[in-house]
Amino acid sequence: MKKPELLAPAGSFDALKAAVENGADAVYLGGKEFNARRSASNFSREELKEAVEYAHLKGVKIYVTVNILIYDDEFYEAGDFINFLNGIGVDGIIVQDIGLGYFIKKYFPDMEVHASTQMTVHSLDGVKFLEKMNFDRVVLARELSLKEIKLIKENTSLKIETFVHGALCFCYSGQCLMSSFIGARSGNRGQCAQPCRLPYYLLDQQGNIISSKLHLMSTRDLNLIKRIPLLIEAGIDSFKIEGRLKRPEYVAVVTSIYRKAIDRFLQNPGKFFISDDEYKKLLQIFNRSFTTGYYFGNPGKDLMSIDCPRNKGILLGKVVGFESENSMTKILLQEELRVGDGIDIRDDEGFGYVVTEFYVKNNKRFKAKPGEIVKIKTKGKVKEGTAVYKTSDAELLEEAKRSYEEPALSKKIPVKIKLYAKLNDRLKIFIEDEDKNYIFSESDYIVKKAQKRPTSLEEIKEKLTRLGNTVFYLKEFKVDMDENILLPFSALNDLRQEAIKKLYERRIEKYKNKRVNGNYKAFLSYFQEKNKGNEQKNKEIMKITLRVDSLEGLKKGISYIDEIYFGGQNFKETLFQLKSALNITKKEGKKFYLALPQITKQEDVREISERLDESLLTEVDGVVAGNNGLLNYFIERNVNCIVDFSLNIFNSVSIEVLKELGFKRVVLSPELSLKAIEKLKSDLELESIVHGYLPLIVSEHNIIKSNSGRDLNIAYLKDRLGKEFKVFVDEKNRSHIYNCYEICMINHIEALTMANIMYGQLYLVGRKPEEIEKITKAYYLSIREKEKIPEEDVAKYYTFGHYFRGVK
Repeated sequence: MKKPELLAPAGSFDALKAAVENGADAVYLGGKEFNARRSASNFSREELKEAVEYAHLKGVKIYVTVNILIYDDEFYEAGDFINFLNGIGVDGIIVQDIGLGYFIKKYFPDMEVHASTQMTVHSLDGVKFLEKMNFDRVVLARELSLKEIKLIKENTSLKIETFVHGALCFCYSGQCLMSSFIGARSGNRGQCAQPCRLPYYLLDQQGNIISSKLHLMSTRDLNLIKRIPLLIEAGIDSFKIEGRLKRPEYVAVVTSIYRKAIDRFLQNPGKFFISDDEYKKLLQIFNRSFTTGYYFGNPGKDLMSIDCPRNKGILLGKVVGFESENSMTKILLQEELRVGDGIDIRDDEGFGYVVTEFYVKNNKRFKAKPGEIVKIKTKGKVKEGTAVYKTSDAELLEEAKRSYEEPALSKKIPVKIKLYAKLNDRLKIFIEDEDKNYIFSESDYIVKKAQKRPTSLEEIKEKLTRLGNTVFYLKEFKVDMDENILLPFSALNDLRQEAIKKLYERRIEKYKNKRVNGNYKAFLSYFQEKNKGNEQKNKEIMKITLRVDSLEGLKKGISYIDEIYFGGQNFKETLFQLKSALNITKKEGKKFYLALPQITKQEDVREISERLDESLLTEVDGVVAGNNGLLNYFIERNVNCIVDFSLNIFNSVSIEVLKELGFKRVVLSPELSLKAIEKLKSDLELESIVHGYLPLIVSEHNIIKSNSGRDLNIAYLKDRLGKEFKVFVDEKNRSHIYNCYEICMINHIEALTMANIMYGQLYLVGRKPEEIEKITKAYYLSIREKEKIPEEDVAKYYTFGHYFRGVK
């Protein structure tokens, strides 16, 4: 069986050391620039250089995350950063932006490009799309089952990477706009504020509470430690641990345990086990409860941690009394407690702190065992029966810290050493490491015959194998020498030191200075010059596209618009109405496009292929597709395809990629500001959503059924500010959560037109027919008749989205 790569996170240099010293094969980390964990410490350019040298010396690969969407005016700087990474010898770059991936493969052909999970690749067709772009690896969406992963692995040349441990997003990664639109902190720009971890009520359509105020979108943490054999047998190339925002001790503990598990199975598949102590350490270092995610089917409620969005720790004990005179809470222990441990008292108030002192039978103690009653000073009275959790273990943290700080525990590289000592010839040494790096070095010393006592083999070995302060240890030692020779200790020491120094350099330098193919600066300058001011402003009247998913809605809006995008998240329902919708549209002389669901796993693609009559595809003017899998499917069938907003098209280089692939129109990312749109150089038709409730989240989890037990397809999430977000559950039981404010740009159409937006989309999926008629008519009057229409006439609660603010 193939040994998978163990890939660990690092948000700081200590975390990098923790990963390397505890057995990671590779580490992913971010620079100070362009990465999706901007709140981590991250690495300056000098630190990146040091990190790469440190890791390569230890035989560990470094992947750098450049996994955000890139603005046009950032591309030159991003290109410079890529050139720097290429020069210092990083092993791969993780990207979200398809334009950046294209740029790297075009100008830095030796550099591995990995598609981030932010690219939302969730089907074999999606992977095939990346093959067309010459990507090397893909981090698959976390919503895939092991069966789906195996299908992909068996049918692609790309390396497959999946998450095995750590935090899970509620939304498909790369599709979440919630933090962006309610707090102007974009996950696609590395600033997610995690609104999914906040408490919400769940309401039915009548406003009744059908689920209490809980953390309804807070997921558990992924843990596949006991399923390692199945993942290895599936052929997954890289096992990824999430956690660039976690402390180094977390990285040390999790990496160490996964390293042992992988090696244990490969050494003896029939006797694989995870000890209770190992599993307990994973719980103790951090957990929101554990789940196996979607690997073995939809987990339903078992995916979620709705009662507690933070670290739960492990149950320490229960409160059995309270001494009011000195505010001491009495706790009956189920686990060991030490001074320095962190605890969380889960009463109505809920509070946690680090234990600085406690008492057992009025005696001050440093440690207490299970079964003992301890007294701890608390802020106020705690109810009897209240659960107390240990959220950090001082001893475990200290053990983890020692693993990457103590030189004696440092990771060592095995080497073979052979000495050549022939009379009247130079003293020579050959050293080879486990990666087949080798050094052949000669001394200035000419081997002489001993006049008195010859140098013994034991003395030679003792001098040449002094590797204690290096990253190497001796695996094999050989000597080819004449008898009765004199080898001065100084000559042996000098020869060893020189050879080790050269081996150090060989291990580091071999990764550097990958090829640069052509003048990447000229390529970027082309876009930069064009972006200084686009003189060719759009002079045409903006055309309006209407996106609807019902026949009644289409009938009400068809007279006022130019083109129809028909379809929502329910493909079967769309298909049932498709012929009628097409006939109505064609009678009106309007163009008709079939709009497909945002998420289409391979089974969904197969269903679309089977149910969508080929003749129908020749009758429609094209399709609207919002994921890389569908794009690939329709590219291969030469079907006219509009690239939807969920592809996150953010810059001119990404538009250039789409042009090369044969696309003609793109709906831009709704996170782009007008200023950013104005800078785009495009030979494609540009479209923006100008009106509607934007989908902020798409999740594989049925949030309504899971929390209410009811088979409803519409409900509302009510946040702590009283805002209500519509939830729609589609035919595949996926949840779609929409913004509480409606984008309304009815009085800014001219500004969009001047920014070269040719099509303005009215996103009216799921709306009542009378609303559709009112909105489409209003936009017709505004654009064609130049009437001033107050926003309040078409939207009760409205927003301009990011058109005037953008995202940082």
